[in-house]
Amino acid sequence: MKQLLVLVFLFSLSTFAQPNIILIESDDQSNLAVGAYGFGKINTPNIDSLAESGVYFTNAYNMGCWSPAVCIPSRTMLFNGVHLWEASKINKTRVPGPSLTERLKGRGYETYFTGKWHAWGKSAKETFDHFGTITPGQLKTYNAPEGHYTDIVGNEAVSFINDAAKKDDPFFLYVAFNAPHVPRQTEQKYYDMYPKDEVVLPPSVKKGPLHPQIKYNYTSAPLNPNTMRGRYQQNNAMVTHMDDRIGDILKALKEKGLYENSIIIFMSDHGISFGENGVAGKVCLYDVSAKAPLIIKGPGIPKNIRLRQRLYLQDIYPTILDFVGADIPDYMDFKSLKTVIEKPSEDDVYNSIYLAMFDDQRSIIQDDYKLIMYPKAKVAELYNLKKDQWETNNLMVKSNSKPIVKKLLKAFVQWQQETGDALDIRLAFPEYFN
Repeated sequence: MKQLLVLVFLFSLSTFAQPNIILIESDDQSNLAVGAYGFGKINTPNIDSLAESGVYFTNAYNMGCWSPAVCIPSRTMLFNGVHLWEASKINKTRVPGPSLTERLKGRGYETYFTGKWHAWGKSAKETFDHFGTITPGQLKTYNAPEGHYTDIVGNEAVSFINDAAKKDDPFFLYVAFNAPHVPRQTEQKYYDMYPKDEVVLPPSVKKGPLHPQIKYNYTSAPLNPNTMRGRYQQNNAMVTHMDDRIGDILKALKEKGLYENSIIIFMSDHGISFGENGVAGKVCLYDVSAKAPLIIKGPGIPKNIRLRQRLYLQDIYPTILDFVGADIPDYMDFKSLKTVIEKPSEDDVYNSIYLAMFDDQRSIIQDDYKLIMYPKAKVAELYNLKKDQWETNNLMVKSNSKPIVKKLLKAFVQWQQETGDALDIRLAFPEYFN
């Protein structure tokens, strides 16, 4: 009888010790829009506090898109764990396996969702135990009768935390803000924090023509830096508004005694360009758009560690499974970051990074170099990211570029085989394959 009581006690203790998982995701937020990442004067004290309390990755990439709404591929890969072209085949009846939410439910997690749902596969209502307001991928306005959607989503998350504190079961809370996605509407006090004439633009924003190979731009030529300063002002205001609601979520976790035993992840689905490299939009493979913040804090995770390894935002799915002791299925394409997070080092997670958008754009990053290709136009750009972080000095014209490009293309073709990318890159650049 005593042995049985001991077993029951140990089981209940292990169940209680399971960490809560809070995944907070924004929309269209680049690394430039987080104070901890070190660009400009953006006010994000609560997101920064997560970075100070955990690890934050500066080179986390979204693998790409098959849709002008880049968030759809990003979130579909995130919740299903498979690479870009396999994820593009997902629909309501064709999924590679249980979603992240379903796997956590199988581990005894109570699940709750509020905010933007924009992923292919099963709906949020089919996979989460509970849900609040579900917003579309594109809002017509942030101003609902009940209030601003950023406030609604934040308040619903707080309400769930208050209710969850009364129970013993661990929970998975997914908070998906639409902010700072257009329409960029917020309170005047947030706009006032960023006077337009004080906004500092990256050096890659220049007046002139738009990039000739990028289809989807949110402005017309010539590119106007003053207009881009207005976009930055609006974007930063939206981010700071969201950061206030994230502060409410963190406060609720602390007040209810849940903060220390919670893994809290902050990320965005991808970045966005406001004129950098001649692009006003997000359907491009320059770093400002292709990368996004990725921050993780939790029990046993080191504090205030900046990690520069190149990896994928979607690596978070297997990482969460790893942290809760769940098996990572063999079909899953992305990698767990648990070892990198718990014992930070400079070791690579991937030997190279593959990026793709439609059949219009491809990229491969290896060592210090990044090759961006536009196969239909048969043109390419080569950058040394170590020396040229803003990707403004195209090295393709250099006489010594050919061996570098050939090496990069060898890695790229290997990725094509792994991801099922059927595009024949040799047709566009035959001179590098002889």
